[in-house]
Amino acid sequence: MSRIQPYINLEGIELVTERRKKRIEGYMRAEDKARCLAAGLLLRQVCGVTDDSQIFYGSNGKPYLKDNRFYFNISHSGDYAVLATADREVGVDVEKTLPYPQAVAGRGFTPAEREWMDGSADSFYRIWTAKESAVKALGLTLSPGAFCVLPLDSSARHILGKTLFFDWISYDGHIICRAIEGKDEKTEVVAV
Repeated sequence: MSRIQPYINLEGIELVTERRKKRIEGYMRAEDKARCLAAGLLLRQVCGVTDDSQIFYGSNGKPYLKDNRFYFNISHSGDYAVLATADREVGVDVEKTLPYPQAVAGRGFTPAEREWMDGSADSFYRIWTAKESAVKALGLTLSPGAFCVLPLDSSARHILGKTLFFDWISYDGHIICRAIEGKDEKTEVVAV
């Protein structure tokens, strides 16, 4: 996990890949550029990515390390960029816990998930980050309302023929969820 604040002035941009630089340049807001830069720096520091040739993309656009050392996934929101790595498919999502739009829960959550919610931002973002991290772990383009992530505990969820496990961390006003295929150790947050 990396805080974006040090990268608002794009310090360190010379260390990321050319593709990442183009993505950064495509953003209008300084905070969005900083999030993208922080994610690129995490890829460099944790995964050793220094060149675009080290990453390839599956048919669905999901990035992979060319040498298949391990799987990774990135997310950024609010004040942080987050990177998850594993020895199997993994997805991660981070969201800043702000007031949420009711309409998103209405169309993106199953009836059981809407019933489970207690009206708090925490309950909304626990479901939302689970759905996002599952889609990213599976490498699919899938409507969040097409599957249910309940119960929100450490038990297995069977989604589209895959077994996923979730874990959540609340950190500095953000909720982070990791979805991993098969059983794994609990997520650890490492700040860089």
